[in-house]
Amino acid sequence: MKIPGAEKIKERLPATNGKKTGGKKRKSGKKKARREERIGMSGVVYKYTFREKIMYMVDAWLSRGTLSTIIFLLAVTGALGFVIGILVMHFGGVDVSLRRSLWDTFNHIIDPGVLSGDSGSPLFIVLMLLATVIGLLFLAMLIGLINDGIQRRVANLSKGLEPVIEQNHIVILGFNESTFIILGELIEACRNQKNRRNVAVVMDELPKTEMEDRIRIEFPKTGNLKVVCRSGSIINSTDLHRCSILSCKSIIIAAHEDYETIKGILACTRILEHAEESGTYITSVIYGKENEHAAKIAGNDTSGEEEVFSVKNDRLELLMMEKTISKIMTHTCRQNGLSRVFIELFNFTDNEFYVASPEMDPGLYKKAVGKSIRQINRFIGDAIAVGIIQEDGHPLIADPNTVVLKKGSRLILLQNDDEPVTLIKERTTRFTPPSATYEAEASRILIFGSNEKLPLVLREMCEYLKPGSIIFLAEDPEELSRHIDDEIIEEMIEKDIDAAVKIQRLDPVNEKMPVPGNNDRVADVHQYVYEMLDECRPGYVLILVPDSMSDDLADEQALKMLLYCKNYKEKNPDADFGITCEMRSIANQQLAQDSMASDFVISRNIASLMMSQIAETRELGEVFELLLSSEGFEVYIKPAKYYFSTEQGKAIDFYSVQDAVAEKGEIFLGYKKGTQDGNEIIMNPVKLKDGKKTSMVFSDEDLLLVLAEEMEIRK
Repeated sequence: MKIPGAEKIKERLPATNGKKTGGKKRKSGKKKARREERIGMSGVVYKYTFREKIMYMVDAWLSRGTLSTIIFLLAVTGALGFVIGILVMHFGGVDVSLRRSLWDTFNHIIDPGVLSGDSGSPLFIVLMLLATVIGLLFLAMLIGLINDGIQRRVANLSKGLEPVIEQNHIVILGFNESTFIILGELIEACRNQKNRRNVAVVMDELPKTEMEDRIRIEFPKTGNLKVVCRSGSIINSTDLHRCSILSCKSIIIAAHEDYETIKGILACTRILEHAEESGTYITSVIYGKENEHAAKIAGNDTSGEEEVFSVKNDRLELLMMEKTISKIMTHTCRQNGLSRVFIELFNFTDNEFYVASPEMDPGLYKKAVGKSIRQINRFIGDAIAVGIIQEDGHPLIADPNTVVLKKGSRLILLQNDDEPVTLIKERTTRFTPPSATYEAEASRILIFGSNEKLPLVLREMCEYLKPGSIIFLAEDPEELSRHIDDEIIEEMIEKDIDAAVKIQRLDPVNEKMPVPGNNDRVADVHQYVYEMLDECRPGYVLILVPDSMSDDLADEQALKMLLYCKNYKEKNPDADFGITCEMRSIANQQLAQDSMASDFVISRNIASLMMSQIAETRELGEVFELLLSSEGFEVYIKPAKYYFSTEQGKAIDFYSVQDAVAEKGEIFLGYKKGTQDGNEIIMNPVKLKDGKKTSMVFSDEDLLLVLAEEMEIRK
């Protein structure tokens, strides 16, 4: 086997040819000047010189860093000073002790100005001059080393490789558009937490300085939240340990791709599963239904399937975005304005859900234990009780007359912040019962386009829509067949819902399409949309775009469809339909909402909002799932006139409104004024002002936001 560098080594060896070399014999007992070393297994012998060995040791020492280099410089300078001191004592022509000679020498080394006052023999002056020159070189090199060390330290800090020394913080893995939403929510959540240290650690493979600069631009002031950035891989255990994930409160995995998310879950779970004393949990979102099972396995997530997974400790709160968005679409495309209600419930601005505990609010629990949700709401001043977290950790949101806060349970509150609630004397209520009952009507829904969410949306609609409702599917039959199977159609037939394909083809790129029934004529897309709206006369319109499209192209198509629908409504005043549309870019979503105030748009930022809430309070994950499920209580917008009489135009206080809604077995959350634009939604309205109950005059057009089991209002 050929050994690299062996030929060069042999060139430096004496040619022996297997024989003893000639030359003079060394004297016996004399120490060899060179030492023989063996290299590898080749048997090649090389004699290292003393200088090579010394330089090797010096290099090894200096390579340790700045401190080692300074120590070496001090040692060399001290040795030279010691030699000069001895020479001055013996040959300098002065009668001084060794201690005094060394002191004078080192004074010259440290302070070059001392030389100006020296007098003595020429040799003494020369030796002191030499000491001064050594001192100048020493100081110059020392300053250079210190400066280099500081620069190196700053450079290392800018790389974001230092460990995080924090407790009870939140770790965000990934840096993208979602990260800014999450940070914005955490900043808002910490706004009133001045007495607690709040830290968010962001880690991504981007340079630390770049992340800090972008965060500083987006959030010039972070309030009570300290944001720390680190560079590293979300799947590297060393990098994760540097973020102190064992001592953090929760981990948010904000990767955009499901594959990266699954790897991040797996890496974090591998560390956490061996740390039973750590209460850290993971919050993440999966966008593709096909990746749900793999993510659960990676996170040891039971989710009611203990027989499937080998569970050591369940630390994963997984959001299935495809299911979540489908459920929200199903709700909002039947009730105008409901998407804004969900956005407010999911973010930390204004009112959101909190879980109160006896430790956080002992006064509330002293008064509330043993009482129903309806009774509790009569003596809470600035919040609304909606349910409880039971002793087993599962939420219970149901009829407020039957749900009772027991010892060991915790209260779910809708309030502006997580401060202790204001307790008042229990208020009496008075309202006039309504004279009419409310029943949901059959719906006409027009769906433009299709994607992977369509089957989930249709299944959810089958659970909610009243029999006799019609869903019009405007999509190419071949594309439609990729997403809808016979099972879904059978479910719809059982519910007496007709699905009709009303379009042959929609080309969002060329903006041209064949018109149904007339393949010779080509119309613009907007003309086709108008024809569909004329023919279907829908009460709600749902716009879907293909998942395969890029974000920009998908938002472009969605925005065009929204504009077409808006223009149609302006030209046809009798057209009164709501619009629900998923958009992927937050900037495009905001633009659509600003230009079409009466239409409601859903975006992927909902995932970031929900993850932020769950990262602060783990139990909210199951609360959100419960509110979006077809079983149990959901969020509804219903006419106020079916809860209490609005005919006489008398003012009614909000405690009485709460009680009127509770009389129907539902929970009051807020109201929506019947204004011209229909956009004034008030959650958790102020019930007391200056110690007096606040009142409001409701009209027949006003709506209430409630938690209820179904759309109908019981008698």
